[in-house]
Amino acid sequence: MSPSPELQAIPEWKQYLRLGERLLDQPSVDKQCSFIQETIKDLLGAEATVWLSDPYFPLPGDQNKPILPDAPVSQLVRITFNQQLINFDQGINIPFIGNNNSTRPTHIAIPLISQDNMLGILEVKRVNSHSFDQHEINFLEGFSTQAAVSMQIIRQVTLKNWRMEQLSLVRKVSEQIANEHNLISLCEKITNLIQKTFGYYFVAIFLLNGKTKSLELKASSSALKPDLSLPPSNMSIGEGMLGYVARNGKELIAPDVANESLYKPYANLPNTKSEATFPLKIDKKTLGVLDIQSNQIDAFSENDVIVLGALANSIALAVQDAELYNSLSERAEQISIIFEVSQAINSFLDLDELLEKIIQIIIKRFGFKYVHIFTLHSGRRKIFYQAGSLPESANLVEIGFSFDLDGDGIISWVAQNGIIAISNDISQDERFGKQTLPPHDHLSELVVPLIFGGEILGLLDIQSEAKNAIDEHDLFIFEAIASTISSALRNAFLFRSEQWRHQVAESFRSVISMISANTALDTLLCNILEKLNRNLPCDASAIWLLDNRYDHLEELNPKTLTLAATWNISKEKLSDALSKDPETWGLMEIALKDSEPTIRTDEHPYGPLGIALDFPSDYSSIAAPLLIGDQILGLLTLAHHTSRRYGDEAKIMSITFANYAAVAINNARLYSDAQEQAWMSTVMLQVSQTCQNSETTEDLLESMVRLTPLLVGVKKCAFYLWNPYENYFFLKSEYGFTSPPNPVWTKEVPAAFQVLNSYNPIYIQDLTEELHFESNDESSHNNTIILLPLRARGDLLGSFLVFHENKNPTLENNLSNDTLSILQGIVQQTAVSLDNMRLIEARQEEAYITAVLLQVAQAVVTQPNLSDTFDTIVNLLPILIGVNACIIYMPDDDDDQSFKAVGIYSDNDNHTSIFTSQEFCEKNPLLNFVSKFNQIAYTFITNEEFDIESIKNIKPLPYIQEMKIDVPDHMLIAFPINLKGELLGILLTKEDNLSAQYFEKRVELLNGVSQEISLAIQNYFLQKDIVKREKLEQEIQLARQIQKTFLPDSLPVLPGWQIQTRWETALEVGGDFYDIIFLPNHRVGLVIADVADKGLAASLYMTVSRTLIRAFGQTIADPGGILNAVNNLLVGDTPSGMFVTAVFAILDLKTGKLIFANAGHNRPIVIRSQKSLTEELPQGDMALGVMEDVQYRNMEFSIEPGDLILFYTDGLTETFSLEDEQYGVTRAINFLKQNHHLNINEILDKLDLELHDFREGQPSSDDLTLIGLKREEMP
Repeated sequence: MSPSPELQAIPEWKQYLRLGERLLDQPSVDKQCSFIQETIKDLLGAEATVWLSDPYFPLPGDQNKPILPDAPVSQLVRITFNQQLINFDQGINIPFIGNNNSTRPTHIAIPLISQDNMLGILEVKRVNSHSFDQHEINFLEGFSTQAAVSMQIIRQVTLKNWRMEQLSLVRKVSEQIANEHNLISLCEKITNLIQKTFGYYFVAIFLLNGKTKSLELKASSSALKPDLSLPPSNMSIGEGMLGYVARNGKELIAPDVANESLYKPYANLPNTKSEATFPLKIDKKTLGVLDIQSNQIDAFSENDVIVLGALANSIALAVQDAELYNSLSERAEQISIIFEVSQAINSFLDLDELLEKIIQIIIKRFGFKYVHIFTLHSGRRKIFYQAGSLPESANLVEIGFSFDLDGDGIISWVAQNGIIAISNDISQDERFGKQTLPPHDHLSELVVPLIFGGEILGLLDIQSEAKNAIDEHDLFIFEAIASTISSALRNAFLFRSEQWRHQVAESFRSVISMISANTALDTLLCNILEKLNRNLPCDASAIWLLDNRYDHLEELNPKTLTLAATWNISKEKLSDALSKDPETWGLMEIALKDSEPTIRTDEHPYGPLGIALDFPSDYSSIAAPLLIGDQILGLLTLAHHTSRRYGDEAKIMSITFANYAAVAINNARLYSDAQEQAWMSTVMLQVSQTCQNSETTEDLLESMVRLTPLLVGVKKCAFYLWNPYENYFFLKSEYGFTSPPNPVWTKEVPAAFQVLNSYNPIYIQDLTEELHFESNDESSHNNTIILLPLRARGDLLGSFLVFHENKNPTLENNLSNDTLSILQGIVQQTAVSLDNMRLIEARQEEAYITAVLLQVAQAVVTQPNLSDTFDTIVNLLPILIGVNACIIYMPDDDDDQSFKAVGIYSDNDNHTSIFTSQEFCEKNPLLNFVSKFNQIAYTFITNEEFDIESIKNIKPLPYIQEMKIDVPDHMLIAFPINLKGELLGILLTKEDNLSAQYFEKRVELLNGVSQEISLAIQNYFLQKDIVKREKLEQEIQLARQIQKTFLPDSLPVLPGWQIQTRWETALEVGGDFYDIIFLPNHRVGLVIADVADKGLAASLYMTVSRTLIRAFGQTIADPGGILNAVNNLLVGDTPSGMFVTAVFAILDLKTGKLIFANAGHNRPIVIRSQKSLTEELPQGDMALGVMEDVQYRNMEFSIEPGDLILFYTDGLTETFSLEDEQYGVTRAINFLKQNHHLNINEILDKLDLELHDFREGQPSSDDLTLIGLKREEMP
């Protein structure tokens, strides 16, 4: 078919423009499609169909119609859709040859593409088999392009308008719900708006309940009749589509619910075909689910889902705002309630009124039926019921109903951990069922700890008969109220504590005023117990006092405690409990040994109060020591029949009252002590005066035994003195005994033996057993018997026996410390006085001994000889000392074992002959013992046995100082007369009836006399020695003078030579000598010699040797020959061990030639003037006087001008220092080398100083001789 003439008449571009304008005038894409179809039909006479394609169609609001690629189309259209190219049924890309060519197409499919978006396919075909020519095809292609552009424009406009409508809808919904703060009203309004706006079948909002972990239906709207039932109000998370969305937070769309496995049908919503569920989320938090159901399949397009999702977000914000608003409203209401509660309870300070007010407010404002308040006592480990809403509450408080703090119920658990416990179904938590209160029918329970400053003061327990009765709102309010209650409870506690403290302070003030007023001790102690019982829980109390004689806790026992005061219990009953039940002492002992109050625990034994009152085993008791500093005076004890009633405050309270009681007791004792001290001072003054006025021991002790009962109040007493020589106590004085006590106590008496080894008083329990008392009159019943030792400077002087009457028969020992102190003071004063008297006697004895020794010394000095001295001494001793016989023996000159009497006195003439007999002097064991051991000895004799025969059998005993001996009636004592260990004689005395106490003094005195005798003998021999020594010294002096005459008187003057000598002996005379002999032909002989000894013998030998040498020196020409001749003469007459060393030298004064021979003498030293060379002459031959026919060699050398030669003896080289070091040849040579430039006299003077310094001023130990010779240098 050819194009219409009208179409052909209009230019092609104008045709396209006009068609495009008309397309744009269409209101919708559907209208455009209809216009396209109509235009092609009108212009080309062909049928046209526009197939729209996904995803650009359908547009919002369009009715459902087939959309590519799902639409049922021809194969040509589908190929075109896939290729997006124009397609023909035939003749594709084949040029047209002519009209109606059989290859021309009759069916064309053209893609509608705009902006690379394929909006659909235009399908054109002719049913009359007329094909399309090229012009028509070009028209269709151009028209398709214009159509695609127009369709894109209309599509975008349609989408824009739709979006504006949706935004307007969302804005409209948001505006309507924005100002709605009631959550239920909000949800209802939302569901109604969505249902009416979109016309859905059913719309609902479910919100998440965090407590029940489920979705709750808040509101719904439906097209159903109003009387139809709705879906279930609660749904579990994860159940159905709603539960899935709530758990995963993602939307879920079911186009056909029949194909959705999560869909859960409801009988009251039978027409549901599709369903969309959207999460109501803020960030990651899911608040609920928006549920929309439709009665059409696939009712939710993509655009619907986008709009509903945006609407769900707005709903979530609205829900959150509503919840926040509701939360703030609830919080404001909670604050209002808290404020109301705070105002109501903070005005109460009385604890009982406060707790009742709290319970009333909670019941009124919250409607809970059961409300209870407990208080916590950590010290008692108890949780006490304090107040509650039960009818039985008053009775529970009265009986002290409580739970154990260490229990395993919920009340104990909260008290232990300080954490709130809540249960909306107590059957699910076994802890809530273990600690309940009647009527035990509650199902929900909340237990809140009442904490202040980190300390749990109590518990608030709220119970309900219904399950799930307590929510988060209640939890917050009660947690806040608990803080307010805790503060009010703390204030009430403080107020009660302050009232209690005020009461305590008043009690303290009352007690202090009574102490200041010097109230009687019994009254004061009873008042202290009454005040204490007002302030502390107590069934009975008591104050125990210690016997003040016990200073050491180890000595304590039940008998040391006495009851001073009691409250609510009789003293007899309490005392019996302590005395009859030994276990009660255990608790008392623990408390006495602790400086802090002792609180009884279950492990402690029963105390006296617990036994006396028959308390249960867990009863409470506290015992506070009565302390003054470190001294314990007693105990303050309290007891209560319940357990754990005493804590830290009770300890503070009890120790304070105990301190007050201790102060009162101490003050009373101090006052009593002051009186007793004054009395003691008076007593001691009387004792001191009595001691001073007593001149003898008898007077002193007699006064003491009479004064002590008057001053101290003892019944009877006695003084025994100790005899250290006889080793027994003897009675000196006594008072009050019906029959005299034992006159003597030996060491076999037990008490006497104890006194010997003790410094402390000894308590006597049994007189017969311990003191061997024979009389039964002196019973120890009701008496305290004490034996006090009399000691001075560690020495035992005696003992004081005292009987003291007991005033308290319950105590074994009723002697007070003060009484004991007085008795000890009397004993001390008496002992000191006895010791002073003993010292006076000793001083008199010493003075007498000194006088005796002085008399003896004077007698010794005045006598001209020993015989007269001995006679004077032996006759003086019986007068001065009182010995019965006195003999002085001296050893026999011929036999040291025999003695001779050189002085004798005896009061019995028969004894005189015995003492002087030869048998007594030679065979006396006593004398022989003293002679052998040089030691004092003694022996025992009797008058009947005292003869020559009995003397042979006596047994000498050595005297050992301080050793106790039994002194017999007759004895001999021998004293060695010695001097520096040498026995000079023996002094023998005979003693008859010598008292043992004077034995040591007698020995001391006679030993002193023996020393005087030894001094007399020494003086005698010294006088003889002095005469001999003076004579010997005269002879030695003469020998020295003679010896010096053998030495040259002066030194010769030798022209051209300097000569000088030194001669010094170690003793008065010596063995060194020198000589200078002038010889013919200008020659001089020089001799130096040393005899091998010192002293007089050496000097005599020196004289002989000098004479021989000088004699032969005049006749023999050579030195060797001279020494040969002298040696031969000396050998025959020389004593054993004597020899002479010598050097004989002949000097030629003109030539300086020196010829010498050396007989074993020190080699002379030569110092050469040139370069100070040293030359030591050759070794000599054997000394003179040792062997015969010794040939002595002549040696010679020359002395040049300036040379020096020194001849010397061994006194030079063998000079020793204090360190025992020899001077030696080396030092001598070095000295000469250093000083050879001096003249010979200066050299020897300087050498003298050198040796003196070397010896450090000590005298020389050997003879020293020097000959120095120096040849003067040529001018």
